[in-house]
Amino acid sequence: MTISPFTPLFFSDSNNPSDGCLSNHLQVFAPTDQLLIEVIAEKEDDAPTASLHDACTGEAVSTISFSEWIMTSRTLYFATLQGLSDGVYYVTINDADSEPFKVTSDAAELERTTLVQYRFKDNKQRDDVVSIISGVTYFFDWRVYGGFKDSGWSFGVNNEQFSTQDADIVELYARDYTLKTFTLGGAQGVPVTAGQMLNRVLTCNYVYFNGKRFTRNESEVPSVNVLIEGLDSFVFTQTLREVHNLNATIESNNQAAILRKVTTDTARTTSAGDVRLIDS
Repeated sequence: MTISPFTPLFFSDSNNPSDGCLSNHLQVFAPTDQLLIEVIAEKEDDAPTASLHDACTGEAVSTISFSEWIMTSRTLYFATLQGLSDGVYYVTINDADSEPFKVTSDAAELERTTLVQYRFKDNKQRDDVVSIISGVTYFFDWRVYGGFKDSGWSFGVNNEQFSTQDADIVELYARDYTLKTFTLGGAQGVPVTAGQMLNRVLTCNYVYFNGKRFTRNESEVPSVNVLIEGLDSFVFTQTLREVHNLNATIESNNQAAILRKVTTDTARTTSAGDVRLIDS
């Protein structure tokens, strides 16, 4: 049984043992964010048990009820957390605890974050994530401290030119583009697992930063910037290109999924007791 590594909550123990002081970074989400959790199990595995806990007291706030989707050789268990009250929580799946995360409706704090939403075009890309469940498209929501700085812009062009006998240059074809550097991590930085997650997210076919679609620039990967020696907290930068020439049908479907305009197959809701996904 595997918790999908694309699930936006961290279940990693990469900082254990640590070679320095642990990062005190705390993941943050808005109440409107929808935290999709996927657990992929073999046919013989039992259904996972999960609960949401108050990180301050350790007490269970609610159980998490998984929906089940049977695939050819495995079973997907999935649930969406949404509409949580402001507070600090962690999720337990079987015996694994996620790192604590914060839910806040503070607009000033959320302004310093970027909502990253991502999925693959189908379920054939990898065997540890499912993007289309029973014909319905699902995006993961991952909110991070950081954004795009004006100083991180650079420009490029794809062109073909012809030189005349008089040494004049004739532009045969040209298409300009803009590169933007995304900075992940605030003043306190983020753990190394956040940079690993960013690199993983950018393997997806569709990635949106605050609703705008970007893609990795060629084969560039996140650059690591050390804040303080001996502190396991870093700032990562990644060069991205905004996607402008979009397939209208795909983009319409993606925007509908991002905005949760799901009207026919499923409705993502949260009840007072259980955090769950209810079929409509």
